[in-house]
Amino acid sequence: MRPIGAILASVALLQLGSGLLNTLLAVTANEQGFSTARIGVIMSGFFVGFACGIFISGRLIRRMGHIRTFAFCAAVCASIALLHSLWVDPWAWMALRFLYGLSLVTLMTVTESWLNARAEKHERGRVFAMYMVVNLGGIALAQQLLRLSPGELLVLFSVSAILSCWALLPITISSRSQPHIPERAKSSLKKIIGFAPLAVATSALSGLAMGAFWAMAPLYASKLGFGLSEVGLLMSLTIVGAALAPLLVGLIMNLVGPQGMPVYMAVVLGLLATYAIYQVRHVSVLTAGGQAHFEPMAQSSHEIVEMIER
Repeated sequence: MRPIGAILASVALLQLGSGLLNTLLAVTANEQGFSTARIGVIMSGFFVGFACGIFISGRLIRRMGHIRTFAFCAAVCASIALLHSLWVDPWAWMALRFLYGLSLVTLMTVTESWLNARAEKHERGRVFAMYMVVNLGGIALAQQLLRLSPGELLVLFSVSAILSCWALLPITISSRSQPHIPERAKSSLKKIIGFAPLAVATSALSGLAMGAFWAMAPLYASKLGFGLSEVGLLMSLTIVGAALAPLLVGLIMNLVGPQGMPVYMAVVLGLLATYAIYQVRHVSVLTAGGQAHFEPMAQSSHEIVEMIER
């Protein structure tokens, strides 16, 4: 644990800052009057940058080394967090989210490659399990930071920036030497698809679903009238559920086997999607004066309309 303790501490602080910023932006954009479509584009900028960062992260690490690359990108993330509060403009936020995605994926590449180099073969599974616990735990805890100052958004943006700066401390103060940088391995998406087409397709579809949820769930909750602390609680519970889900998946895999697991998950998700569509089709719009009210599973009969108008 000691050889990787500094790395895990930096990851925790980094995810605290990143998790806070992601939820805060969706809620703040809604309060600034940005349209839902524009907020979606802004939040998508992060994932576009995250995907593009894959092509530059390796080059930065080979050029500057792990520690200097981590320091460089953490400083960029802290600066971007503050710029969101100083430069409130949808196009500016879109560009900032893109740059934040570039920097964060590079930070993740640094920490994961460092852990991979430090962990012995016999303990690699345990090390990366701890890494995922710290990763998801940091994001879940970050949602509760929304309670610190719900009326002062600048304070929360500053907290996100401070946490990104603090993520530098464990890495830079560590006496451990950074890992050797190996020669660049040649790989391509085409080779990966040929090797594991089902895994690639599943990852792509999962990314579409998860990206939409992480980006827009805080906005949806905010439009329902949730306060900052309530939005944070919703996101925290979701993340905790995501952390516990692998335990259930492991038990199910023992029953259906690795080959049957995708089929099982497809059936379960298909049933959930069908139920969601069923619920949407049974939501009626009930009007009272100039405002519209949505009452699930209620028919818009004359009696109900008269009750509302009273």
